[in-house]
Amino acid sequence: MKPMRVIQFIIVVAIAGWCLSPAHASGNNVVAYAMVQMAVDSIIAPNVFTPNGDGDNDIFEVTSREGNVVSLKIYTRTGVLVFSIEAKRCCWDGCSLGGQKMANGVYYYTAEVRDLSPKISKSGFVHLYR
Repeated sequence: MKPMRVIQFIIVVAIAGWCLSPAHASGNNVVAYAMVQMAVDSIIAPNVFTPNGDGDNDIFEVTSREGNVVSLKIYTRTGVLVFSIEAKRCCWDGCSLGGQKMANGVYYYTAEVRDLSPKISKSGFVHLYR
């Protein structure tokens, strides 16, 4: 099971002109507090990229908060491996292992950070639009 980082913060809501009770009142404003916890992914990956050569969003780059992403694999929706890389910086330019431009569509990816113990992995879908 992959470890998950949890961020904790407080949300403060003030509604002018309403007073629920003297305990919640601050002048004429109502103040409510709520503790919120959110899980934060260790591996960050966009869900869309556009490798059309315009210089914007031309690569699908997977990054990590804790370490280097060292493995990235891209599959078609039917499960055919079309791209694989193991490096300190894992990017996909929208081409297959043979250099052929892949068609517009949805692709499945897996990514791993191995320089942590235990290793962290993530998988998901990315949309390629040319």
